[in-house]
Amino acid sequence: MRPFLILSLKEIKDTFFSKTALLFLMLVSFIVGYGFVTAVGLYSEQSLAAVNNLLYARGFEPVPGVFGPTYGGLFVLFSLFLPFVIIPLVSLEKEHNTLSILTQLPFSFKDILTAKIIASFLFLLFVLTLTSPCIILWRIYGGHIPFNELVLLISGYLLYGMFVVSVSFFSASLFDSTANASIFSIFLIISSWVIDFGRNMNMSPFLSSISGWTVTRVLKYFENGILSFTAVMYFVLICSVFFVLAYILLRFDLKGKWKSISSTVILFLFAMFVISQITLNVDMTESHRNSFPSGISKALKKVPNLEIDVYMEKGDSRFEDYQRSFLKKLALVRNDVKIKIMTGNELKKNYGLFVYKVNGKSGKTYSNSEQEIFPIIFGLAGISAGHGNEETKFPGYPLVVKEKLSIIQYTYYLLIPLLMILAFVVKNFKFRRRLKK
Repeated sequence: MRPFLILSLKEIKDTFFSKTALLFLMLVSFIVGYGFVTAVGLYSEQSLAAVNNLLYARGFEPVPGVFGPTYGGLFVLFSLFLPFVIIPLVSLEKEHNTLSILTQLPFSFKDILTAKIIASFLFLLFVLTLTSPCIILWRIYGGHIPFNELVLLISGYLLYGMFVVSVSFFSASLFDSTANASIFSIFLIISSWVIDFGRNMNMSPFLSSISGWTVTRVLKYFENGILSFTAVMYFVLICSVFFVLAYILLRFDLKGKWKSISSTVILFLFAMFVISQITLNVDMTESHRNSFPSGISKALKKVPNLEIDVYMEKGDSRFEDYQRSFLKKLALVRNDVKIKIMTGNELKKNYGLFVYKVNGKSGKTYSNSEQEIFPIIFGLAGISAGHGNEETKFPGYPLVVKEKLSIIQYTYYLLIPLLMILAFVVKNFKFRRRLKK
């Protein structure tokens, strides 16, 4: 255990005290600070009209209004800059041939890779810790903190960061050059952006079919306040497969690598198919903005054999609105609803139509409004929704920040960068003194 601890400490030092890591952390400080200042300013301005208006106040939620934009900057930083911090951890070992030296010591390839993964994970935790002043300052300003939803958001970015780390390890194991590995990792990471863009532009049916499984789409569950078993397992599996592939490719003593690689990929695809069949989602938001009112949810659970035929293309903006405002909420209540997206001549003939079927009976509407949908479904099932249309009791949390936001700017633009530079200088000064001795 002690040799592995020494190896882990060595990897942690290599990760945290590199020049690239210092630049990355300073960039994180600037971006997070700017995002938080901007978000608080806009939230405060818009809250002026909501403080004395209870109906308008219900639309003010701290996570989508403040913390979502603040943490959103990490998405770009992780995607485009984090690989430059992680890849040298592997590529420099290959370039200096120190991997073979480490394996001659009491370390296996598994130990080496595990130590690097632990160091990368701790680095991500430290990056997310840099956002804690935002939470503290928001509370000092008098803002409300929805704990469950905020933890879910942070967990989502931690999982996304580990995805970037796993892709970086895989790229570094595939290429000898740091530059080539960095370019390839960024290509893999932003490929999900391209797929989403192709889906939004309705460029290809194939892109539309796979767009639901891009990392950007899955991350939306965490950003929207939905705890999804499928989303969590998706990140766990995709990180695992890239780490395993990196382990296989790094081992120069392993014969028949392609057999191991193909087995890993096949097992991964099978596991992805299994989790895709499981629908287990929980709305973690205080306002329950992703859920139907309790009366509606109870009534929907009583509807037998519900089927929906949608005469609309997936790239249509109306379908996206229907999916966001109805189908995703329905999935939180029922996971057995059969939804059929119509194609061919029937689609052209009845475009824009929604058909709801309950035990052989059917009802049609061109509206995607809940006020039109629920009477049809409950009428076909012969069920009363009871108090399903009752208004939510969520009060909303508008906040007018009267204090100056300069403390945020001083914290993120000056204090945190100076502390990181000081730590880096002290560490390197001690290291140089040891070399002279």
